[in-house]
Amino acid sequence: MPDVSLTEFAIIGLVVLIVFGPKRLPEISRKAGQWARELRSISREFRRGIEREVAVINEPLREIKEDLAGPLQQVKKDLEQPLRDIEKGEAQPGQVDEVAGWIGPVPSAGPTPSEAMEDLERIESGENLLDEDAD
Repeated sequence: MPDVSLTEFAIIGLVVLIVFGPKRLPEISRKAGQWARELRSISREFRRGIEREVAVINEPLREIKEDLAGPLQQVKKDLEQPLRDIEKGEAQPGQVDEVAGWIGPVPSAGPTPSEAMEDLERIESGENLLDEDAD
């Protein structure tokens, strides 16, 4: 709202008094008050509408953030110790597998890079890997 000093407000009141006269001044004041209330009400409703829309947009984003928080913390936890070991010089950044050309951490489960490359070659040659009996 614009800053109106007491002097400016008095000048505005004097001009209104001169233009409309003392008999219509209470009526004009009431109308101005009604307009001011209406403007405040409209601005309040507009703000509430904008806040509702922002909440609708932010809700899925908040849910996604919460869903990703756990896995991100786990990845951070999994990487902290190996990174500390590398910084101290106690571990190498990764293992080089000559067959697969893999440079990276040693897998803790699943096939080794060499086994994965062998499976890939068998797939490319047309062999069906699913026909093997499970051990």
